[in-house]
Amino acid sequence: MNLATKLTVARVIAIPVFMLAFMWQSPGSSLMEDWGKVTATVIFILAAITDYYDGYLARRYNMITTFGKFIDPIADKLLVSAALIVMVAYKEITYTSAWIVVIIIAREFSVTGLRLICAEQGKVIAASPAGKFKTVTQLVAIITALIFISVRVILETKNLTEYSNQFNAYYGYVIQTLMIIAAIATIYSGYDYFRKNKLFLEK
Repeated sequence: MNLATKLTVARVIAIPVFMLAFMWQSPGSSLMEDWGKVTATVIFILAAITDYYDGYLARRYNMITTFGKFIDPIADKLLVSAALIVMVAYKEITYTSAWIVVIIIAREFSVTGLRLICAEQGKVIAASPAGKFKTVTQLVAIITALIFISVRVILETKNLTEYSNQFNAYYGYVIQTLMIIAAIATIYSGYDYFRKNKLFLEK
């Protein structure tokens, strides 16, 4: 197993650790001294960074393997899906609506199915610019939400009530806006894949 594949596998291993850290305290609990949320934020950011470097290393140093091509997209989808599902469970602090998560996960299932159909006919679907933009918007929305929650943990732990109240007044709107942008980008990228490969569905 080369270094690029090890980074991908590490990303998969990080997923349950991220979930356990984030869910250390149950929904509705005080964020005071809830350092599990902060730990989960750091884990997710590090895992997201490996998403870039494993691909870079694989291409730069010819570390591309069959297993790597199999596990890398699965790791990406699992990381994002796990984060979104956990965030829905803690909707009161993440402001993440279930309908957005359904759209994102449904798109992933649909495009994966499309890839399989095309592969059977000898067509390999490469990542499109729309697909890459979709991934960026999803990661930005999730990471922003996690960082904002971490800020709340720090403010409440330090008893900075005035700053905490000011921060809480607007941060939910920012997260909701970013999540909606991610949902729109997700829908468009799915449409783009099906539009470009609809002939393979008609055979």
